[in-house]
Amino acid sequence: MRISPKQLFRIGVAVAVTAGVWVAPTHAQGSWVNSPLMDPSGYLRDDAYPPVPAPPAADQAYAKLDGAHLKKDFMMPIMDISLKSRDDGNKYWGRIAGTKYEAMTADLIEANFRKFGLVDIHTQEFPLPPQWFVIDWNVSAESGGKTLTFKSLNPAVGSEPTPPGGLTADAVWVGTGTPADFLGRDVKGKAVLILSMLQPGNMGNSANWEGAIKRATSAGAAAVLVIWGYDDNQAVWQGLGPGIGSEGVKIPGFFMGWDDGRALRDMIGTGQRVTLKMNLKTEMRSGLKSLSAYGTLPGSTDENIIVMAHMDGYYQAALDNGSGLSVMEGLAEYFSKIPKADRRRNIIFVGTAGHHAGSPNAAYLHAHRADGLLSKTALMISPEHVSFSEFSQWNTHFSQTTALSGARWSVYGSDALTKIALSAWREFGVPLTGVMDVTASGEMSQIAHDAPSLEIIRSPEFKHTDVDVPGIVPAVGLTRIARAYAKIIDQANKLDLKDLQPASGRMQGNQ
Repeated sequence: MRISPKQLFRIGVAVAVTAGVWVAPTHAQGSWVNSPLMDPSGYLRDDAYPPVPAPPAADQAYAKLDGAHLKKDFMMPIMDISLKSRDDGNKYWGRIAGTKYEAMTADLIEANFRKFGLVDIHTQEFPLPPQWFVIDWNVSAESGGKTLTFKSLNPAVGSEPTPPGGLTADAVWVGTGTPADFLGRDVKGKAVLILSMLQPGNMGNSANWEGAIKRATSAGAAAVLVIWGYDDNQAVWQGLGPGIGSEGVKIPGFFMGWDDGRALRDMIGTGQRVTLKMNLKTEMRSGLKSLSAYGTLPGSTDENIIVMAHMDGYYQAALDNGSGLSVMEGLAEYFSKIPKADRRRNIIFVGTAGHHAGSPNAAYLHAHRADGLLSKTALMISPEHVSFSEFSQWNTHFSQTTALSGARWSVYGSDALTKIALSAWREFGVPLTGVMDVTASGEMSQIAHDAPSLEIIRSPEFKHTDVDVPGIVPAVGLTRIARAYAKIIDQANKLDLKDLQPASGRMQGNQ
């Protein structure tokens, strides 16, 4: 399931200029099909972005890292694995942790490691705790002889199932679900519809931070339906947030996109009774395992640089994290062509296991930080969500622009390491936020302070949705970050480990 290009990029023959970048507009005359910037599927063509300037003479070697190659030869085969999951009939599809599709990704990564001539290629298996899976679902709304169905509706990750015979309940609208919205509303035994406003840059949303879901369940709701409140009709895999499971959210929950949610809201707004019929079948699967794929380029010392990127993801998961995997593979290919004598440190590449199931690989490295790989690690890099189009918001629509979106960033290490990273990111045009994050997030968050580390990461509104497709991952962004990381590795290899490690009292960033 994916959003229609006609919904995402509404009509755009004309091209507007916003903040100095070209924008494919949402509300122009004509058709997006005729726009000179768009591809046939309704996304910006890779050649519509401003080209990456040639590196200066001293850095010409990095020109070998080309984002078009990384996207075509490394990222797109990973997309094929996700699509196979869909085509095999899974409604909960993608490179889901613990499934054969995640394992297929590990096999693909290992095959490329062999092609590049890496050594010590192996997988490390991690048992997963019981994992929630949805088997099937359907939801419809009926009122005044009219029936609505919902293309974007997904069960909330971790949701309770409906009873075996299904669940029928009257619908009630509670806005954003604040205490004021619940005043005078009888929601007991009803299906509660909540409009959730999103927290930019991550998966936080007002249905959680306003306590709307817990408020509905405490008042006896039979089910909750959360509207992902922006941009046409995205389908999203998202959990119900605090209070799920043992803490008491024991009712079925669903998320739906804006267009579907608005149609249901407007049906309720007629004043006629609206009845929801819901069927949701889920199961908890035990005994699943998740794999990490390892490969090493030996250096001339026993110290390590680790480059890691997680392999699992929802839907196609192009940004999250096909983009990071392609950069990791590109770096492995690039450094494999450099003589071992010129590689000061071992470079260990890791496609990591089960990120969305708790990142067991990171937990393992942290638990063995004193006697494992991290004990002699000079630098860790985690390419995650590394190339994303900037989008311009127009009402409830987002228009894709030819600018690259700015990323959060963090460095844990010496001032010298920070200068190396910032210099490389600037040289290769990697856009950043002004303030550094206090620590890494994503896959590296559990181990970011166990050794010198750095990352950039962008977690946009399209993460975990059916719009996380290759069309939102510009090749030029892959070029920029891959070249920057290659230079960072080279520059870090000129410093001793002690000169990369942080001094006490170093500055803190975003909390």
